[in-house]
Amino acid sequence: MKLLFMFILLVSISTNIGVFASTNSTSDPFEWLKNLFDKGVSTVQDLGSYLLHQAIKLLLFLARIVYIVVALIGVILWFSGLQPYKGKRYTIGAGILAMAVEILNMVL
Repeated sequence: MKLLFMFILLVSISTNIGVFASTNSTSDPFEWLKNLFDKGVSTVQDLGSYLLHQAIKLLLFLARIVYIVVALIGVILWFSGLQPYKGKRYTIGAGILAMAVEILNMVL
């Protein structure tokens, strides 16, 4: 436990020395704090954009599964004669959904 504390203390001191050494005595005394805040904000923005990108990829993957299942159900209903009108509507809807998903995939 003491070794971990010493390591964290050493790392924090070494990073703070670099931050304090980069400031000029004639500049704003809180410039290092502004830089630290800017780095934090940019890190949060990068994380947010990464999570949003991953969420969009997941939704596109799920939409692909949905349009494949709906198309299969539509084809089965249409060609089996059980409910041909509903099967035709499912198949057309799945085709429209497939086109929309693939266009979104190309754009995003």
